Amino acid sequence: TKGLRIEISGHTDDVGKDSDNMELSLKRAKSVYDYLIKAGIEANRLTFVGYGETQFAVPNTSEKNRQLNRRIEFK
Repeated sequence: TKGLRIEISGHTDDVGKDSDNMELSLKRAKSVYDYLIKAGIEANRLTFVGYGETQFAVPNTSEKNRQLNRRIEFK
């Protein structure tokens, strides 16, 4: 769709320092952003943001759950 804009959201689990996780999530989102631009998506249709460990998908109560929280989402 011509007017479609996408936010690429990077997330982490709760292991490590908050500031390190914020940086990691931003780098994770930027990596996907760069890939999509190289694939031909117009940069002005994309934004990226790192949320660190602020928005869990599931509780960080097991290794499996921590893996699920290390993710990229598209909005």
